[in-house]
Amino acid sequence: MEPNNSKATLGTMLRVIRDASSKFTTTLGAGSTAPVEATMRALWEGQTSRHGGQGGTVPETLEAARAAATLVQWFTTGAVTRVP
Repeated sequence: MEPNNSKATLGTMLRVIRDASSKFTTTLGAGSTAPVEATMRALWEGQTSRHGGQGGTVPETLEAARAAATLVQWFTTGAVTRVP
C-alpha cells in the first residue's frame, strides 16, 4: 500500500485506504475498498496488544491471528490492488 514508506504501519495504511480509496480496487464488494477498510479497522481497534505494554487488551487467539492473516493474504494474492 505504501511502497515508499519503509516504516508503514497498520495505522498509516488505514489512513491511505481511507483518504485514497479510489487508488485501490478489490475483488470484494464490487471493487469497493469498504470491506478491506472495515477489516483493517477491526484489527486496529480489536488487537491493542500489537504495541506491547498496553493494558486492557483482549486475549490473542488463533482465530484472531487467522483473521489478520486473511487481510494480508488479500493484498499478497491480488484481491486488493493499486489502480495503475
